[in-house]
Amino acid sequence: MRAGAAAIAGLLALLTVGAQRVEPRPSQNTRQPDERRESRVGARVGSLARDYGLAGEVLVAQGDKILLDRGYGRIAPGKKSLHKAGRRWRLASISKQVTATLLLRDHGAMLESPLGPGDAMPTLRQLLTHHTGLANPDDSPENDGGVPAFYLNTTPDLAYCRSKPAKPGADFAYNNCDYLIAAVELGGVARWPSGMAMAKSGEMGVPGFVGGRPEAHLELASFGPAGGLMGTARAVFAFDRALMSGKILSETARAELWKPEGGRSYQALGQWVFPGTLEGCATPKRIVQRDGEIGGVQTRNYIMPDDDMIVIVFTNRGSEDFSIGEIWQGKGFAYDLLSTVACS
Repeated sequence: MRAGAAAIAGLLALLTVGAQRVEPRPSQNTRQPDERRESRVGARVGSLARDYGLAGEVLVAQGDKILLDRGYGRIAPGKKSLHKAGRRWRLASISKQVTATLLLRDHGAMLESPLGPGDAMPTLRQLLTHHTGLANPDDSPENDGGVPAFYLNTTPDLAYCRSKPAKPGADFAYNNCDYLIAAVELGGVARWPSGMAMAKSGEMGVPGFVGGRPEAHLELASFGPAGGLMGTARAVFAFDRALMSGKILSETARAELWKPEGGRSYQALGQWVFPGTLEGCATPKRIVQRDGEIGGVQTRNYIMPDDDMIVIVFTNRGSEDFSIGEIWQGKGFAYDLLSTVACS
């Protein structure tokens, strides 16, 4: 967050009258600049949350300092229980961002290598950018609740992922199997970041709602490394800070992680990286974004590396009930949120 000129809390020097020192009168606002900044961010984000009707949690941080981590709205429509910070959420496709980072850390030398038997297999890069032609879980038969059968399994159905011949270099097609195959072919992820864990059968975290009603049953565990991680907003923040500060990847490896594939695409490895125009900022901001949505829960992880800023949004309302929006639209909750915390 780019802070403006900070107001001075009280006088900074003693006044001298003749030979006597006179203590200044106490200021009405004796809080330190960081405290006032947190209060300002809290008030502005709170106003946005009320205006848009957010039900969920928002975390805002700059550097190692968390400026805000707060819950907003009701957990269930029409009920009394309120959201609060610190709950365990399904991280949805933030899982892909984490998986891509850890696979690059541990297997970066294999980025251009085909994974699997034979030469007609996609490379790690193609798997992490969805250019594989693999079978797609979303195409499996749906049950009466509209949930594809793949997502009713208690573990990822790798046989289904391999049921269709791969087409390395195929046109982009978003596909959870890509990340499942990438992880299993490389021996899995040895250890997830602190505060994150893969969902077990039946685990869902904060319950989701779609169309004002409880979401249809599915198994979060079926998503595996493509979407099955669970954790808190602060766990995502800790991962982001470790990534930004070079504790997970070298600067060279992080640049590879965040390098858009080109060809008018801002897709990088497990995330999107683009220049975002925000209200109140003189120049576009470089934004690293990861979206997620499973059932009635949406997640967003925004990193602004050049501003050393992180913004995390969780809501347990599906996209038909609450639109987070996209920065490029120049309006909506996400646009107003990032404009508020980064440009004012």
